[in-house]
Amino acid sequence: METFIQTEPELVIGLGAIMFLWVCGIASDVHRRIRKPVRPTRSPFIHWIVTASLLWLLCGVSLWAWLNSGRSLEALGFAWGEGFGVYAAWAIALGFMSLQIAQLSAIRRDAELQGTLRQSMFGSGDYDALMPRRRRDCWGFFLVAVTAGITEEVIFRAFLISVLALLMPLWAAAVLAVGVFILAHIYQGLQGLMRILPVTIIMTLTYVLSGSLWPGIIVHMAVDVMAGVIAWMLLPRDGFILVEDEAAAGAVPA
Repeated sequence: METFIQTEPELVIGLGAIMFLWVCGIASDVHRRIRKPVRPTRSPFIHWIVTASLLWLLCGVSLWAWLNSGRSLEALGFAWGEGFGVYAAWAIALGFMSLQIAQLSAIRRDAELQGTLRQSMFGSGDYDALMPRRRRDCWGFFLVAVTAGITEEVIFRAFLISVLALLMPLWAAAVLAVGVFILAHIYQGLQGLMRILPVTIIMTLTYVLSGSLWPGIIVHMAVDVMAGVIAWMLLPRDGFILVEDEAAAGAVPA
């Protein structure tokens, strides 16, 4: 480890930046959950701006660290890859996306299922601060979804796995990266973490198999955008939705 710090200072800076904001994010969420402050219903526009800015900043730091260490973008995953692993990765990615699209179609046709999902999403207290509270704000969530699909794959898949793989076996680096990514989304609550675990494993698997970012980026963007579409279908046509913790705090819809 000491040798790595001495020989790869740029990678250490990039890894340190990720871990610093990762710890800060977890600490902030834990503090918020302990205090349980009154959080009035409102558009999450500010949350989107802050989140997107931090993600692009960390993505830029990761790319800077990687390139200044003397390595290429292709080695990081900005290539289509070659061999059986690429075909396997795309097959997994497209298969997973097909299941998600089929699920979306089923939700659109089934009013009873929509009611169940509405209660699960808005009544659990885990409807996180980044999700839209009204239909007209969904466009902003879609922009954040595209941002997350690109930047988080660069940060948590390509850069994190590639750097950790210099210190440990590739499989161990991939498992550790999954854990870091999951904990980075702790603000989504337990239900949210359970929802993103399968897709996190899928995105990690496609990167490890192919060495390419593109299958994971496509899956990540598609899953996040479809989450926004589902939210749009479940949100009321007019006004804000009240989730459990907001209703308990006495928030009034605008």
